[in-house]
Amino acid sequence: MTNFNSGDTKILENFKNIFNNSTKFNIDKTDDFNKAIDHIITLLDDSFTLLNKKSYGSCVFFAITSMEEVSKTHFSLFMKHDTEKNNNKDPLFNHSKKQRLSITPVFQMGSRLPEVIGPERVEQLISLVYKDKEFFILRNNAIYWDTSQFGNKFPNDHIDKKLAQEILLFAIEAFDDSLVGYTSHSIQARKHTDSLFEKIKEDYMKNKQL
Repeated sequence: MTNFNSGDTKILENFKNIFNNSTKFNIDKTDDFNKAIDHIITLLDDSFTLLNKKSYGSCVFFAITSMEEVSKTHFSLFMKHDTEKNNNKDPLFNHSKKQRLSITPVFQMGSRLPEVIGPERVEQLISLVYKDKEFFILRNNAIYWDTSQFGNKFPNDHIDKKLAQEILLFAIEAFDDSLVGYTSHSIQARKHTDSLFEKIKEDYMKNKQL
Protein backbone atom coordinates (compact mmCIF):
# COMPACT_ATOMS: atom_id res chain seq x y z
CA MET A 1 0.00 0.00 0.00
CA THR A 2 1.29 3.44 -0.85
CA ASN A 3 1.46 6.26 1.67
CA PHE A 4 0.00 9.54 0.51
CA ASN A 5 -1.73 11.14 3.47
CA SER A 6 -2.27 14.59 1.98
CA GLY A 7 -3.65 12.94 -1.13
CA ASP A 8 -5.94 10.72 0.94
CA THR A 9 -7.44 13.82 2.58
CA LYS A 10 -8.03 15.51 -0.76
CA ILE A 11 -9.59 12.37 -2.21
CA LEU A 12 -11.98 12.00 0.73
CA GLU A 13 -12.95 15.67 0.58
CA ASN A 14 -13.54 15.39 -3.14
CA PHE A 15 -15.86 12.41 -2.69
CA LYS A 16 -17.81 14.08 0.12
CA ASN A 17 -18.36 17.21 -1.94
CA ILE A 18 -19.57 15.38 -5.03
CA PHE A 19 -22.59 13.91 -3.26
CA ASN A 20 -23.82 17.41 -2.44
CA ASN A 21 -24.02 18.11 -6.15
CA SER A 22 -26.17 16.87 -9.03
CA THR A 23 -25.60 15.85 -12.64
CA LYS A 24 -27.55 15.47 -15.86
CA PHE A 25 -26.02 12.02 -16.33
CA ASN A 26 -27.93 9.03 -15.03
CA ILE A 27 -27.50 5.28 -15.18
CA ASP A 28 -30.36 3.32 -13.62
CA LYS A 29 -30.39 0.23 -15.85
CA THR A 30 -27.97 -2.70 -15.78
CA ASP A 31 -27.88 -2.76 -19.56
CA ASP A 32 -26.76 0.88 -19.71
CA PHE A 33 -24.07 0.23 -17.12
CA ASN A 34 -22.77 -2.73 -19.09
CA LYS A 35 -22.72 -0.65 -22.27
CA ALA A 36 -20.68 1.98 -20.42
CA ILE A 37 -18.27 -0.78 -19.35
CA ASP A 38 -17.88 -1.86 -22.99
CA HIS A 39 -17.28 1.75 -24.02
CA ILE A 40 -14.50 2.15 -21.44
CA ILE A 41 -12.94 -1.16 -22.45
CA THR A 42 -12.88 0.10 -26.05
CA LEU A 43 -11.03 3.25 -24.94
CA LEU A 44 -8.48 1.15 -23.05
CA ASP A 45 -8.07 -1.20 -26.01
CA ASP A 46 -7.57 1.76 -28.34
CA SER A 47 -5.01 3.21 -25.95
CA PHE A 48 -3.14 -0.12 -25.88
CA THR A 49 -3.19 -0.33 -29.69
CA LEU A 50 -1.77 3.18 -29.95
CA LEU A 51 0.92 2.31 -27.41
CA ASN A 52 2.03 -0.58 -29.59
CA LYS A 53 2.04 1.71 -32.64
CA LYS A 54 4.35 4.10 -30.74
CA SER A 55 1.71 6.83 -30.85
CA TYR A 56 2.40 7.66 -27.22
CA GLY A 57 0.53 10.95 -27.05
CA SER A 58 -2.68 9.47 -28.43
CA CYS A 59 -2.25 6.48 -26.10
CA VAL A 60 -2.22 8.82 -23.10
CA PHE A 61 -5.17 10.84 -24.41
CA PHE A 62 -7.36 7.73 -24.70
CA ALA A 63 -6.20 6.44 -21.31
CA ILE A 64 -7.08 9.71 -19.58
CA THR A 65 -10.39 9.84 -21.44
CA SER A 66 -11.16 6.36 -20.11
CA MET A 67 -10.53 7.64 -16.57
CA GLU A 68 -13.01 10.46 -17.14
CA GLU A 69 -15.60 8.00 -18.45
CA VAL A 70 -14.97 5.78 -15.43
CA SER A 71 -15.90 8.69 -13.16
CA LYS A 72 -18.93 9.66 -15.22
CA THR A 73 -20.21 6.09 -15.16
CA HIS A 74 -19.46 5.55 -11.47
CA PHE A 75 -21.04 8.72 -10.15
CA SER A 76 -24.03 8.73 -12.47
CA LEU A 77 -25.12 5.68 -10.45
CA PHE A 78 -25.32 7.64 -7.20
CA MET A 79 -25.55 11.40 -7.75
CA LYS A 80 -28.82 13.29 -7.81
CA HIS A 81 -30.16 13.40 -11.34
CA ASP A 82 -31.08 16.81 -12.78
CA THR A 83 -31.89 16.96 -16.50
CA GLU A 84 -31.86 20.77 -16.31
CA LYS A 85 -28.35 20.95 -14.89
CA ASN A 86 -26.20 23.57 -16.60
CA ASN A 87 -23.19 21.94 -18.22
CA ASN A 88 -20.84 24.54 -16.73
CA LYS A 89 -22.01 23.59 -13.23
CA ASP A 90 -22.10 19.84 -13.75
CA PRO A 91 -18.99 18.21 -12.21
CA LEU A 92 -19.30 15.30 -14.63
CA PHE A 93 -18.77 17.74 -17.51
CA ASN A 94 -15.51 19.01 -16.03
CA HIS A 95 -12.36 17.24 -17.23
CA SER A 96 -10.23 17.91 -14.14
CA LYS A 97 -13.00 16.95 -11.70
CA LYS A 98 -13.66 13.70 -13.52
CA GLN A 99 -9.96 12.88 -13.53
CA ARG A 100 -9.80 13.38 -9.77
CA LEU A 101 -12.97 11.38 -9.16
CA SER A 102 -11.44 8.39 -10.94
CA ILE A 103 -9.11 8.01 -7.94
CA THR A 104 -11.19 6.51 -5.13
CA PRO A 105 -10.32 6.59 -1.40
CA VAL A 106 -9.26 2.92 -1.61
CA PHE A 107 -7.23 3.28 -4.82
CA GLN A 108 -3.93 3.01 -2.97
CA MET A 109 -4.87 -0.20 -1.18
CA GLY A 110 -4.02 -2.19 -4.31
CA SER A 111 -0.55 -3.68 -4.62
CA ARG A 112 -0.12 -4.51 -8.31
CA LEU A 113 0.38 -0.96 -9.62
CA PRO A 114 3.07 0.04 -7.06
CA GLU A 115 4.75 -3.32 -7.62
CA VAL A 116 5.19 -2.39 -11.29
CA ILE A 117 5.91 1.34 -11.36
CA GLY A 118 6.86 1.79 -7.70
CA PRO A 119 4.90 3.32 -4.79
CA GLU A 120 6.60 6.69 -5.18
CA ARG A 121 5.56 6.88 -8.82
CA VAL A 122 1.96 6.03 -7.90
CA GLU A 123 2.01 8.92 -5.43
CA GLN A 124 3.50 11.23 -8.05
CA LEU A 125 0.74 10.40 -10.53
CA ILE A 126 -1.99 10.92 -7.93
CA SER A 127 -0.36 14.21 -7.00
CA LEU A 128 -0.32 15.17 -10.68
CA VAL A 129 -4.06 14.51 -10.93
CA TYR A 130 -4.68 16.78 -7.94
CA LYS A 131 -2.33 19.60 -8.94
CA ASP A 132 -4.19 22.53 -10.48
CA LYS A 133 -4.97 21.41 -14.04
CA GLU A 134 -1.63 19.59 -14.41
CA PHE A 135 -3.26 16.33 -15.51
CA PHE A 136 -5.60 18.29 -17.78
CA ILE A 137 -2.53 19.95 -19.34
CA LEU A 138 -0.97 16.50 -19.83
CA ARG A 139 -4.17 15.41 -21.58
CA ASN A 140 -3.98 18.39 -23.95
CA ASN A 141 -0.26 17.95 -24.57
CA ALA A 142 -1.01 14.35 -25.48
CA ILE A 143 -3.20 15.27 -28.44
CA TYR A 144 -2.42 18.86 -29.53
CA TRP A 145 0.76 20.51 -30.72
CA ASP A 146 1.48 24.01 -29.48
CA THR A 147 3.76 27.00 -30.06
CA SER A 148 5.62 28.91 -27.37
CA GLN A 149 8.59 31.26 -27.17
CA PHE A 150 10.76 28.14 -27.30
CA GLY A 151 9.27 26.94 -30.59
CA ASN A 152 6.80 24.24 -31.55
CA LYS A 153 6.13 21.30 -29.26
CA PHE A 154 4.42 18.11 -30.39
CA PRO A 155 2.80 15.34 -28.32
CA ASN A 156 5.78 13.00 -28.50
CA ASP A 157 8.00 15.83 -27.24
CA HIS A 158 6.07 15.61 -23.97
CA ILE A 159 5.28 11.91 -23.76
CA ASP A 160 7.58 8.92 -24.16
CA LYS A 161 6.86 5.20 -24.04
CA LYS A 162 7.47 4.87 -20.30
CA LEU A 163 5.04 7.65 -19.40
CA ALA A 164 2.44 6.27 -21.81
CA GLN A 165 2.72 2.84 -20.20
CA GLU A 166 2.42 4.32 -16.70
CA ILE A 167 -0.67 6.36 -17.53
CA LEU A 168 -2.37 3.39 -19.21
CA LEU A 169 -1.61 1.13 -16.23
CA PHE A 170 -2.94 3.91 -13.98
CA ALA A 171 -6.14 4.11 -16.04
CA ILE A 172 -6.67 0.34 -15.97
CA GLU A 173 -6.31 0.39 -12.19
CA ALA A 174 -8.86 3.23 -11.94
CA PHE A 175 -11.34 1.19 -13.99
CA ASP A 176 -10.79 -1.91 -11.88
CA ASP A 177 -11.05 -0.03 -8.61
CA SER A 178 -14.17 1.99 -9.44
CA LEU A 179 -16.41 -0.20 -11.58
CA VAL A 180 -15.55 -3.89 -11.34
CA GLY A 181 -18.02 -5.85 -9.24
CA TYR A 182 -21.27 -4.00 -9.85
CA THR A 183 -22.39 -6.52 -12.49
CA SER A 184 -21.26 -9.93 -13.68
CA HIS A 185 -20.40 -8.29 -17.01
CA SER A 186 -17.94 -5.95 -15.28
CA ILE A 187 -16.30 -8.95 -13.59
CA GLN A 188 -15.88 -10.64 -16.96
CA ALA A 189 -14.49 -7.40 -18.41
CA ARG A 190 -11.87 -7.40 -15.69
CA LYS A 191 -10.31 -10.53 -17.19
CA HIS A 192 -9.62 -8.54 -20.34
CA THR A 193 -8.19 -5.50 -18.56
CA ASP A 194 -6.07 -7.78 -16.36
CA SER A 195 -4.63 -9.24 -19.56
CA LEU A 196 -3.84 -5.75 -20.87
CA PHE A 197 -2.22 -4.87 -17.55
CA GLU A 198 0.00 -7.96 -17.64
CA LYS A 199 1.12 -7.32 -21.22
CA ILE A 200 2.08 -3.72 -20.42
CA LYS A 201 3.72 -4.82 -17.16
CA GLU A 202 5.89 -7.41 -18.92
CA ASP A 203 7.29 -4.89 -21.38
CA TYR A 204 7.62 -2.14 -18.75
CA MET A 205 9.58 -4.39 -16.37
CA LYS A 206 11.80 -5.64 -19.20
CA ASN A 207 12.74 -2.08 -20.17
CA LYS A 208 13.16 -1.14 -16.51
CA GLN A 209 15.90 -3.75 -16.15
CA LEU A 210 17.90 -2.49 -19.14
